Amino acid sequence: MDRPLNPPELVSSRRTFLKTAAIAGGGLLVTFSLSGCSRAAPASRLDAFVRITPDNTFTIVAKNPEIGQGVKTMLPMLIAEELDVDWSQVRTEQADFDPVLYEGQFAGGSMATPLNFEPMRRIGAAMRQVLVAAAAKSWGVSASDCTTASGVVHHVASHRSATYGSVATAAASLRVPALASVKLKDPKQFRIIGKTTRNVDAPRLVQGAPLFGIDVAVPGMLYAVFQKCPVFGGRVEKANLDTVRKMPGVRHAFVVEAGSRQTFAAEGSSQSTELMPGVAIVAES
Repeated sequence: MDRPLNPPELVSSRRTFLKTAAIAGGGLLVTFSLSGCSRAAPASRLDAFVRITPDNTFTIVAKNPEIGQGVKTMLPMLIAEELDVDWSQVRTEQADFDPVLYEGQFAGGSMATPLNFEPMRRIGAAMRQVLVAAAAKSWGVSASDCTTASGVVHHVASHRSATYGSVATAAASLRVPALASVKLKDPKQFRIIGKTTRNVDAPRLVQGAPLFGIDVAVPGMLYAVFQKCPVFGGRVEKANLDTVRKMPGVRHAFVVEAGSRQTFAAEGSSQSTELMPGVAIVAES
């Protein structure tokens, strides 16, 4: 089910979280804004989402982090649908983190589809409109008399056609329409959205290739494990921390008390959430 997750009430100390972050040799800061997601991206930077080569191949960028939920496939599908290209012509690419160019680059709450369903489609529709305008201008005809299919602009009356790749350079010099003004397809016309599509990373997944954040390794990196009570409301009664600390590779081991809180930044404000009581161990592997 796609629905936002409501954060818990925000209260109390951040001492334990700061201790954990300092011991682990750094921290992870995640910030995002939901208020601007519906605006997608600046209309003048459509090239940040779609690149077209002369051979009519399309590289479409997925702006959200792929953590196994399929957005690297889903987001480009939305753009490709309105761009009116065949999925076989599409190559996908993961965007770098750029909060100015790409809004709402986060994962969580099953929100990627509902927040991006229309904005990504509008990006595809806007690019299609510019490509049609470029072809129509070269033929001296009205853009409204042109149609598209499979990455090709057609002017039926004069029996002329042009691939997107052949007019892409000319289209780059044209003014991009306001995203809110572009016309979207009727869902009855969908050829990509709603159709079974293989995950673009499937071949690499079955080969065990590194794809996700858990695969990242940096110099001096440490690893942490947090053991919680298997019963809700349980507390730490005892832990053999001295023994654990003597194990090879272990740097730190400590109890996280009930009521400890972690703090993170979100749009200029500080928010926190309570940690369950347990035992944290930080080690070299």
